[in-house]
Amino acid sequence: MSPQAVSYWLLPSLESQVRLNHLSAQACERISLGGELSMLPPHITLYSHHLDTDQPSSEEQVIDRLQQIADHHHAVLLYPKVIEATRMLTQSLVMRFNPEALAELHPWFLQLRSNSQGELGYQLDPHLSLLYSQAPLESRQELAKHLFLPTKPLMFERVSAVMHPLTIKSPADIAACTTLHECSLVSSA
Repeated sequence: MSPQAVSYWLLPSLESQVRLNHLSAQACERISLGGELSMLPPHITLYSHHLDTDQPSSEEQVIDRLQQIADHHHAVLLYPKVIEATRMLTQSLVMRFNPEALAELHPWFLQLRSNSQGELGYQLDPHLSLLYSQAPLESRQELAKHLFLPTKPLMFERVSAVMHPLTIKSPADIAACTTLHECSLVSSA
């Protein structure tokens, strides 16, 4: 088995997920010029680290960390700022949020990073991938210009832990993502 990692994802409410799924579907319909397309559930990665699959308690530790995040943080409302394409497969077409999103999510990142045994050097960069594509960058950049950014803020009210290959370089790596556990966040009301 190839080296594995675990990522902690912030997940949207069901209403926001429907809106994001619709936007991703539009992007998939409009993308052209080859390359496989892949999608994952809409999410923001809060933190990633190595997962020692040889240790039977490693998944239990991941679930415990996830539960601690869920117990100490409230649902958050994030404001979309821009849709853009980058050269990285894992950021083929992303939605970025207002600058306050980084400040809002930084305590989550710090909590997950503390006592992390398998530090990967992950840097928090709040974005949501709409799709993963190997289409030429220029095609994805053009697509980003024609997608409509949601005008209303998006609610995020769940977290999950996802196991995946340590490096993600292909659609097969994306397809290998497996949810270990999911928790609801404390309601902010």
